[in-house]
Amino acid sequence: PPKAPLHEFHPVYIHPDDFEHWKKTGTFADGTVFVAESVSVGAKKATSGNGYFMDEYVGLEVSTKDSTRFKDDPGHWAYFSFGETSPFAGVAEKHPVAQCNTCHRGNAEDDFVFTQYYPVLRAARMMPDGR
Repeated sequence: PPKAPLHEFHPVYIHPDDFEHWKKTGTFADGTVFVAESVSVGAKKATSGNGYFMDEYVGLEVSTKDSTRFKDDPGHWAYFSFGETSPFAGVAEKHPVAQCNTCHRGNAEDDFVFTQYYPVLRAARMMPDGR
């Protein structure tokens, strides 16, 4: 809703193999990549009621776990932003550890990932057989 601290939806994408590994182990495999879109929240009053929807595309971020490239970073995670306006950058610089990883370390539920905020990940964690 418009009064929320972050006025965005964050669709997040992960490779199915990395998702399966996490369901089985509770950690993300070395080489896991998350792609996160930031999309503003739109609102509409309609005859059927009020609704919220994804509106304008406002950012693209990537996080990756790589124990070779990011061996000194907590959990071996690194975070990148391709910008907040289109056209997005073709290459992104790694954010400093304190900019992202500090928050992920203290607040993310599983292996530096905010699994608690993603319905598909929450549901997968709750299922006894991981399916």
